[in-house]
Amino acid sequence: MTTVTRFVRRYMLPYAKWYAAGTLCLWLTNWIAVTIPLYVAEGIDALAKGPAGRDTALSSALVVAVLGVIVIGIRTASRLLFFTPGRLVEAEVKHDVFARILAHQPSTLDRFATGDLISRVSNDAGMVRMLAGFASLGVVNTVAALTLTGSQMVRISPTLAALAALPLLGSFLVIQVFMTQLHRITRAMQDLSGELSEAALSSYQGVATIQAFGAGPAFEARFEEKNQAFLKVVLQRANVRTVFGPILSLGAAVNVFLLLRYGGPQAITGELSVGDLVAFMTLVAYLTGPMRGMSFIFALVKQSQASLERLEEVLDVPLDRPDLPDPAPPPGEAPAIEVHGLTFTYPGETSPTLRDISFSLPAGGTLGVVGPTGSGKTTLLRVLARLYDPPADAIRIDGTCVRCIDLDGWREAMTLVPQKSYLFSESLADNILLGGPRGGLDALVALAALDVDVAALPEGVETQVGEAGVTLSGGQRQRTALARGLARPGRVLMLDDVLSAVDHKTEQQLVDVLRSRSPRPTTVLVAHRLSALQHADLILVLDGGRVVDSGTHAELLARDGIYRDTWLHQTESEGGGHG
Repeated sequence: MTTVTRFVRRYMLPYAKWYAAGTLCLWLTNWIAVTIPLYVAEGIDALAKGPAGRDTALSSALVVAVLGVIVIGIRTASRLLFFTPGRLVEAEVKHDVFARILAHQPSTLDRFATGDLISRVSNDAGMVRMLAGFASLGVVNTVAALTLTGSQMVRISPTLAALAALPLLGSFLVIQVFMTQLHRITRAMQDLSGELSEAALSSYQGVATIQAFGAGPAFEARFEEKNQAFLKVVLQRANVRTVFGPILSLGAAVNVFLLLRYGGPQAITGELSVGDLVAFMTLVAYLTGPMRGMSFIFALVKQSQASLERLEEVLDVPLDRPDLPDPAPPPGEAPAIEVHGLTFTYPGETSPTLRDISFSLPAGGTLGVVGPTGSGKTTLLRVLARLYDPPADAIRIDGTCVRCIDLDGWREAMTLVPQKSYLFSESLADNILLGGPRGGLDALVALAALDVDVAALPEGVETQVGEAGVTLSGGQRQRTALARGLARPGRVLMLDDVLSAVDHKTEQQLVDVLRSRSPRPTTVLVAHRLSALQHADLILVLDGGRVVDSGTHAELLARDGIYRDTWLHQTESEGGGHG
């Protein structure tokens, strides 16, 4: 089954009634269009009889006028009946692609550049609308025009109709030679469009860095290189498409020549009436429009096919869901977490990031994780949260392998506040609640120590924070992310160094908030400042992806190691101990 066939069955078939009604309108439109020349011929032949034929000529002219008005209404209806499903199909495709992107794991999305995904959702989905609307209308219209016009031409003169068919068949055979080349060029063009989108997006996101380091000319040169590559492919496609129109126009011109060459003598000898010859010429001229339009339709179908292939690469990639088809239910309350021999390697990497990690955390307990940069702290949280699936049986939640637990339910049960939480270009309130109920917002702001900051904002919690929270400081962004985490009644709370940008007093306030939550979730807290981990039930010290030490705060201070050295360094730099 081809890509286009799958698309038609999946998205267009539900609108079969719309297309059927539109097809009926198009056939009526073309039937009227090819009937009008017959009345024109009748009027011309009547005028040739002199005054006796004037009444017949007048009635023929009146019928042509009425049919012309009718065809305007029917043609308009046909456009509405084809273009409306096209818009609806476009909306469905965009919804399905976006929903699929949200359902995919990061390991799958890592295959695509962000700009390329944006190009697929916008540009490629837009081509789907053209295929479902304009292209389908064009194909039906051309088939109807060829069929009805051809039947009328055969009725007038089978010999001339056969001669007229020869240039058309020749044109189609020549065009088929270019179809494969056009598809290849179109696919390359859309891939390059995705690369251009990615280059523009990444440059926009990092524009402050580009300006600070004076790297503008280098980025302009890289963008221009991609832009020129895109321009080259676009021109190649234009060159191929320019062949279609002239070939089809040449076929129509050859038809006129054949008509005059062989039909003219027939009209002189009386084998054809002058009216029939005029009608035949009108029908040939009427075919010119659909035939020229076919060059655009051919190109559009090939371009749409390339777009569908790119969309299928997102839609048809299987979800990384080892919990299906019979997932275990998520924990109903704070669970116990057991990790045994966890070794994890990122997709595409050769060396593991985590090596033989083992620990046991009781229900409602707090696990602290500390270690130098690159030691695997964030990776551990990602694996616990199943952003990346761990090996089978390496992580158990209340005795059940985390891979077997319903992923959607597990994400509802746990809350992960990453080290660099993304803030949307929305209000502060919307960034905290993420679509949740607004009740208790003031309490959340106070719990996250944001109340003083909110009071200083021009519109309070309704203040727009800008792209990625650009109007907020680092500490405000961290506390906003923490408030977002506290807004959810998760049974498992994972915090990835969310206290690093706050002062010691605020840190202690936030730690007290986390310890006083009721019911108390099972908590995993990654921190660089060890003062935030003093009250943890268990602390893991990671280095090089391994657990090099573990224990309580008191136990780790009682022996030499990374933890004790870090503690002494931090207390000395802050001017005293923390008790």
